[in-house]
Amino acid sequence: MRKYLTVFFCLVSATVFAQKAKSVIVLGATPAGLAAAIQSAHSGVKTTLVDFNGIETVALSAADKQYKIGVYADFLKRVDSLQKGKNLSSENLVPSYTATVFKGWMDTIKNLSVIKRAAPVKKIQRDGKTWEIEFTDNSELKAGVLVDASLKSDFARIANVKAPEAKLSEGLYPDKTYRTSVAFFNSPGAYPGGLPVTKLFAENVANFVIVGESLNPNILLGQAAGTAAAFCGFFEVENKDLDVRKTQGELISFRSQFLRFDDVALSDSLAVSIMKVAITGILKGKLKDNKFLFLQDSTVSSDEIRQPIREYYSRSQIWFLDHKVEKLTLEDVLSLIKFTGNRGNELDKEVERGWKSSLKFDGKFDLKKTITRRQFARLVDLYLRPFDRLIDLNGNLKS
Repeated sequence: MRKYLTVFFCLVSATVFAQKAKSVIVLGATPAGLAAAIQSAHSGVKTTLVDFNGIETVALSAADKQYKIGVYADFLKRVDSLQKGKNLSSENLVPSYTATVFKGWMDTIKNLSVIKRAAPVKKIQRDGKTWEIEFTDNSELKAGVLVDASLKSDFARIANVKAPEAKLSEGLYPDKTYRTSVAFFNSPGAYPGGLPVTKLFAENVANFVIVGESLNPNILLGQAAGTAAAFCGFFEVENKDLDVRKTQGELISFRSQFLRFDDVALSDSLAVSIMKVAITGILKGKLKDNKFLFLQDSTVSSDEIRQPIREYYSRSQIWFLDHKVEKLTLEDVLSLIKFTGNRGNELDKEVERGWKSSLKFDGKFDLKKTITRRQFARLVDLYLRPFDRLIDLNGNLKS
């Protein structure tokens, strides 16, 4: 939460924060649990990872290694650094070596501690705003937020916690909850297929995060769980008051992603802008041959964007009355941005100057040239910033 935590730190002293901040406990040193604990600590919250089996081996699955972003990308960087020219493949690391890398990494992370427990958990209950964990040896741990990262949601059962239904609604954009996505989620027949943040929290109690078997958890989901848990812990709020956009923004800050298209590489220089605009619904993906596509080189029509733009910027309805265009040009889009965002003609020069540098566009600046979905997403992200508009947990815009 570097972005919004930095702002928060400007408002209160570090001493006051240390006194008031609640903590996060992650139960289970699975790959998802490791990612959750690492991210929670990175997000500025005192985090404890409770390890019941000894982190002596960490077997990463194909799902853990599928996306080289976020926590997994950082792990790979550490592996490369430790290898120092050795002929080892980061894709085929033995579990003991993987564990060594993770342990060495976690030892360096501020706010993160690892507790090895031989005694099983006896009871988990919520007392006011605090979760209390009692072990069979009568020792206890307390935290504001718990993350159950066990393989079979063992701790949720002990706490009598009800996990939400993991399956997503089928179809193409069946509702607006896709806007609250925090990770990719494999749910056949559901598109866009991002995991709504509410799917991580228990239904019947506050601040209990579950990344168990129903989600087929991996490192990417673990990082999302750690981010959501850290938000609740840091700001001392219940998950019903979680700020979706700040949580997603934190994931972006730590190089994770929460919406993907089959035709946009995660390493693409504009992947984040495309994701941010797509998650708002201003440009939607399309389904073709069971692939979810952004079609980034296709054109944009005024009809396609009229309704979603008007939802975010009511002023734009006047612009659309005079602009019914099958293929928007760069001039059209800059006109829309200037009208909607109260910008002057200086925007044209600003875009021209940054065409290749800040905007990262190919070709020449030409106001009369038809714009692509890729270019539209970048311009709207930078100059209208719809991603900054707050939404509720159902994906609806807040007034």
